[in-house]
Amino acid sequence: MKDFKLKTLVIALGVSVLAACSGDDGATGPQGPTGPQGEQGPAGPEGPQGPQGDQGPEGPSGSLATYNIVVKNLTHGQPLAPLAVIAHEPGYYAFKEGKPASIGIEVLAEGGSPAMVISEAQDAIQFLDAAPGTGPIPPGKQSDIVTLVVPALDADNLHLTVTSMLIDTNDAFTGVTAYDISNMEIGESIAFTTITWDAGTEANTETADTMPGPAAVAAGGGGAAAGFSEVRDDLIDAVRVHAGVVTAMNADDPSKEGLSTSVLNQSDRFDNPTAKVVVTRSR
Repeated sequence: MKDFKLKTLVIALGVSVLAACSGDDGATGPQGPTGPQGEQGPAGPEGPQGPQGDQGPEGPSGSLATYNIVVKNLTHGQPLAPLAVIAHEPGYYAFKEGKPASIGIEVLAEGGSPAMVISEAQDAIQFLDAAPGTGPIPPGKQSDIVTLVVPALDADNLHLTVTSMLIDTNDAFTGVTAYDISNMEIGESIAFTTITWDAGTEANTETADTMPGPAAVAAGGGGAAAGFSEVRDDLIDAVRVHAGVVTAMNADDPSKEGLSTSVLNQSDRFDNPTAKVVVTRSR
């Protein structure tokens, strides 16, 4: 009998303890005290705008500013050669009106290659970034986007140079040097136009064996062999505003202007402005 009473008491006490532990106010109940705080988990991946994120101030792109440049050919029939696009600080000029053209401008204006203009810019202490265009720009068409990336600190004092040859000419090129694009906001766009310059390095004979473009090719000449020549045979060895092509129109009329040796016609004429440049800051 005593054993039965003892067992009953133990069971009763056990039930009482369980009730105390599992009730609303028990250690594990909904109103009970919380357990000890666990160790802090590892830090999650940093967001792109964080200090060292991709766009953060210490990240790979956070201290950079990006500019997208597009050029539209405004001429009726003149194709433009691949662009030379250069970002730089003040003090650099790819060319100056009234001064002899550099070798880079001569190569670009006679043969269409932007490589040496860019190489000359890279040698300047003001240089920041440069890129060539992806190919010729047909009349009335727009170039592919050319992207330049510079230190963000230079965005408040930034200049742009853009040049391109008018292919169906001896040494004509369009462009601008040291155009001020300082203090552009992210998402802001600016637009400006350019005129045509005569590099002053090659006489404007407009013959098939002195021009590299399609007009000369159609006449049996043209191509790379008709591009850059080291000999400067222009009587005025200086960059100046281009007077325009003469063409063969009216060449048989002494009272009118015309070149009997020219392979150009009325469709190759051009007016100013020659091109439109649009610059957008994207970052």
